[in-house]
Amino acid sequence: MNDQVLTIVGLGTLALVYYVFLRVVRSAWLAFRPSRSARRWGASHLLVVEPESMNGWEFDLSEDLTLGRAAGCSVTIDDDHVSQVHARIFHRSGKLALEDLGSANGTYVNRARVIAPTVIGAGDRLQVGDTVLEVV
Repeated sequence: MNDQVLTIVGLGTLALVYYVFLRVVRSAWLAFRPSRSARRWGASHLLVVEPESMNGWEFDLSEDLTLGRAAGCSVTIDDDHVSQVHARIFHRSGKLALEDLGSANGTYVNRARVIAPTVIGAGDRLQVGDTVLEVV
């Protein structure tokens, strides 16, 4: 009888260890894969490249974003050359687009000034004021 109880307890413990292991693997998988909406748009994040003080900051592109100095912006940039509400990134017809919102110093994609809403994608570099961001 003791051997049977020990066998059952051992198998129960082994099953619990496998269960916990599979839950950890599943959580890691869900945490590191891009969201469905990000995959649909072809890019998942906006990464700050310059200035160095903001280097590495990352913003999710699954929702529309506004960029500017104002506290209400999705991406708040502390840069004197950035307008209060400088630009916006939005989804249009299955693509990401960037629009300048009448900023004083302009918005740039790959060093070209944005005059009208412009389609952007992975690898593009955006510049607002002295801040450079990359779509990844």
